[in-house]
Amino acid sequence: MTPDVAEEAVIGRIRAAAKYRGVHADTVADVVRQESGKAANAADLERRARLKLHRVVAGYLLTGRISHLVRDLAGTAESDAARRELCRAVLAAHFSTAERLPDLDRFYPALFGAVGPVRSVADLACALNPFTVPWLRDVTDAEYAGYDLNLAYVEPGHAFLADRYPGCSVAHHDVLVRPDAITADVALLLKTYHNIEDRQPGAGLRLVAELGSPIVVVSFPVRTMTGRPAPFSWRLLAGLTGFAASLGWQADRVELPTELVVVVRKASVAVRAGSVRPGDAAEKAGADGAAG
Repeated sequence: MTPDVAEEAVIGRIRAAAKYRGVHADTVADVVRQESGKAANAADLERRARLKLHRVVAGYLLTGRISHLVRDLAGTAESDAARRELCRAVLAAHFSTAERLPDLDRFYPALFGAVGPVRSVADLACALNPFTVPWLRDVTDAEYAGYDLNLAYVEPGHAFLADRYPGCSVAHHDVLVRPDAITADVALLLKTYHNIEDRQPGAGLRLVAELGSPIVVVSFPVRTMTGRPAPFSWRLLAGLTGFAASLGWQADRVELPTELVVVVRKASVAVRAGSVRPGDAAEKAGADGAAG
C-alpha cells in the first residue's frame, strides 16, 4: 500500500473500534498522519496511533460514572444549592475538575478579575468543565461554548447546559485542527496544555498563537496524579510566558493553590496561521523552561 492508502486504512480501523467511536474523526486522522512519518509499516503505524490516542483521549482521568448524576440533574427542578451540589458530584468524577473543587468558589472571580468583562467564552478541551457554569454565572453573563473531541464529555455537558443556560453549549470539535475557528473574547485552556504538548511538541504554543481569541487563559496542574509536584508545569509555563513576551504580548499570573494560571493578552496584530512552527515552538519552550 502507498503511505496515503495505509493511513486511510488505519484511520478506518481505529474509527471503527468501540473505544474510539466517540473521538472526533479529525482527531483520529490528525494523530495517524502525525505518527505516519515515524512508523516502520502499517501495523506499527496503527500501534503508535492507538497508543497516542489513548493518551489524547485520557479516559483514565474519568474516575467515576457520571450518567446517573447527569440524569438526576436533568430530571430535577432543583434549587440553585442542590444543583451546585449535583454539579460538584459530576465534577468529582474527573481527575482534573475534582482537583479544582476546593478552589471552585473563588476560581472564576479570580480569573475574571484578571480578564475583565467579556461577551463570549470558549472552553477548549472542556471535558466536564461545563458543569462549572453555575459558578461562571456568578461573575459573567457571557455566552459560553465548550469544545471537546470526545463525545463522552460533549453529550452530557451539552444536555445539562441546554436545559438551563441559554447561550451556552458544548460542541464536538478538535481545536488543534481548526484553532482559528475559535473567536470568543476569551479562550480557556485549563489543565490540558501539557496533554496537547504530549500529542505534538510545540502544539500548545501554536494553538495559543493561532486561536482567534484575543485573550487566552492557560492553566497548569500543580501536582501530578500521584500527588507529587509537577515540574513540567513550571517548564511549560516559562516557555509560554517567554514566547508571549517575544511577541509583545502581556502575560499575567493568577495565583490559585491547585493550579498555575496565566492570562495571555495578544497584540492587536494576529499571528498568521502556520507562522508558529511546532519544532521552533518546542525549542523555544525548552530553552525558556531551562532558563526558568
